Amino acid sequence: MKKKIVLALLLITTVISGWLIINKLDLLDIPSNKNDHNAAFEKRKIESRTDINDCEKELLKSEIDINRKNTKQNSIIAYNTQIIAFIIIGIQVVAFILVLLIPKSTHSSIRRD
Repeated sequence: MKKKIVLALLLITTVISGWLIINKLDLLDIPSNKNDHNAAFEKRKIESRTDINDCEKELLKSEIDINRKNTKQNSIIAYNTQIIAFIIIGIQVVAFILVLLIPKSTHSSIRRD
């Protein structure tokens, strides 16, 4: 019975770790160079606008920089979370195999007279 409980807990933590990996995929900034290029392009478009003054241009450009910085930080956090989840899954797989290799305990070998 204890073996079944341990296996169930191992399976639950493995599923939760897998869910974390899948859940954080959209936060990864995989085309980082492309996104940096797009941010620079947007800043050039703002610079070429004539309908706003220089102060507003600087505010818009700083907003783009702040958004880009936040995206990078979120990507780093998501990446680290995924690494930890992969490590946990590896540990869980090893523990799962070890628990399966434990021989079934038999109470018939212990006799009370």
